[in-house]
Amino acid sequence: MKRLLVLLMGAALWAGFTGAAQASEKYLFYTHGCCINKLGGGAYETIAKELRKDGFNVIFELRDDDSNAAIQAAAAKIAERVQSLLAKGTAPEDITVSGYSLGSVISLFASIAIANPKVNYVLLAGCPGRGARSFDIDYAKVQGRVLSIVDIKDDRFGSCKQRLPESVLQKEVEIDSGYGHPVFRYTDEKNMKLWKEPLEAWAKLK
Repeated sequence: MKRLLVLLMGAALWAGFTGAAQASEKYLFYTHGCCINKLGGGAYETIAKELRKDGFNVIFELRDDDSNAAIQAAAAKIAERVQSLLAKGTAPEDITVSGYSLGSVISLFASIAIANPKVNYVLLAGCPGRGARSFDIDYAKVQGRVLSIVDIKDDRFGSCKQRLPESVLQKEVEIDSGYGHPVFRYTDEKNMKLWKEPLEAWAKLK
């Protein structure tokens, strides 16, 4: 029932795109990490709610399939929604695509599909490293304004430096939570503040 409610909320947000976009509104796509069948989706729902409290129009849906096909489908869906917003007059600077862990991978694939240098991206945990599953990401085709936020004790994901094209506006922020990779799904104020403040500042770039 809970998952159905989240999906219905997502459908309602998508239906809202059929109207005129509001130029001053900040749209934030938030994509969660893997394994909600094991870990549950409650933490990610809390994070989405907190981001909404800060004034963003948050587009968020739970995903219970982490296969390669599902990853590509999720990225394509985000790209379609972003292109719809752009077509309705939303400024690309008012759109941010963000994701944690596997959501970061989905955000990178979405960036390639959207192919707009002014759309914002925030990669929570950065880019997949040696300890992560292998993904066929063509970094040379990534476009947009990319912020990567990396915990220095993360043994799965890490720096995006030297991966993205020189034409991409990029910034990387290092944090030291002491928790490594999982910190981006912790919902206490102290740990959320480490990544939420730089994310929101990046989303408000002009």
